[in-house]
Amino acid sequence: MKNKRPMKCSYCGVELEENVNYCSLCGKPVPVTELNNQTQLHTNPRSRDDQLMSNYHKLTISQKKKIFNKISAIILFSGAAISIVIDFILNNHLTWSRYPFIIALVLYVNIIITPLISKRKYTWMALSFLSISGLLAALDWLTGTNWWALKLAIPLLLVAYVGIFTICKIIANTTQKGLNVIAYAMLGAGILCLFTDGIISFYQKGLVLLNWSLIVMAAVVIIALLLLYIQYRLKKVTDLKRFFHI
Repeated sequence: MKNKRPMKCSYCGVELEENVNYCSLCGKPVPVTELNNQTQLHTNPRSRDDQLMSNYHKLTISQKKKIFNKISAIILFSGAAISIVIDFILNNHLTWSRYPFIIALVLYVNIIITPLISKRKYTWMALSFLSISGLLAALDWLTGTNWWALKLAIPLLLVAYVGIFTICKIIANTTQKGLNVIAYAMLGAGILCLFTDGIISFYQKGLVLLNWSLIVMAAVVIIALLLLYIQYRLKKVTDLKRFFHI
């Protein structure tokens, strides 16, 4: 019996199995084979998926961002629209559905501005802070409470933004990174705890009284100093056996 010559992909040259329409490697279409004078059409779902993935990787960065923005908008606003419809059917007016709508709107705004100004960190942080602050203020206004957003939530948010930015800036400017990075992060977290404790106590009692944050800060300082000491010793003693005396 005469052996048949194997069919190869004209694009990548890989050897193909019989009766396939797409190359399993590159996903390109291949000629349809004819057996017994009948056209055999066989689909290969995996190769189709590979073709879709290869087409996606061929897109530019801006095209990928547009696709991501459109998918995000569909997911966020479809969920908000469903919430509004259910809320209106059950209550004949909008009540709780206003919250997911505002949250979806703020999230979508952050998704849009992030790729546009990703290289300008200060502008991105400012717009992100303003959008989340607007979300908190809107939720405060909808709940009709005593302005907890302005007195509590937004100050805490501001301290968190400033603290995280400062810690990241210090770590980025550190030449030799090691245990000192953990120490800086722990000290920053301890300082954030001090501000959090002070803001909460001022909101509740009208006075800045530090309680639990002092205990946290004391523990953090001890551990951070120990880590900095180990980092300093490792600069001088590069041999770990000598450092740990083993």
